[in-house]
Amino acid sequence: MSLLKSLVSSPLGTTEAVETSGNASTVNQIDDSSGTIYSVESTNSGATDCYLKLYQGSGSAPTVGQTAPDHIFRIPAGDTFGVSYPGGLPYTTGLFAAVVRGIGGTEGSDDPESAVTYKIRFTT
Repeated sequence: MSLLKSLVSSPLGTTEAVETSGNASTVNQIDDSSGTIYSVESTNSGATDCYLKLYQGSGSAPTVGQTAPDHIFRIPAGDTFGVSYPGGLPYTTGLFAAVVRGIGGTEGSDDPESAVTYKIRFTT
């Protein structure tokens, strides 16, 4: 499924980006300007840990496995992950996201073995 973005009424962000089949092969552009992240949630139905990588930038998408991510979130195998930033986590030039299996550093680039979903709440 493609990335779905919708407006929300919440003290934690005004826009919500939801991806229901995140992977390394598809780098989603979450936002194309500066903004603030207020929460990140993710579910991994697979048997291997996965990592949600967030990249700051505008224009062309980063190269997963070569471009260093600005933020990395571990999503445990068969589990969920969530974090809130009440004061906000700012980004300055746009935001991209990708999900990889097994390796959380810059070099990780394998697609997850099962569906990984994520939700990012932010304002611009």
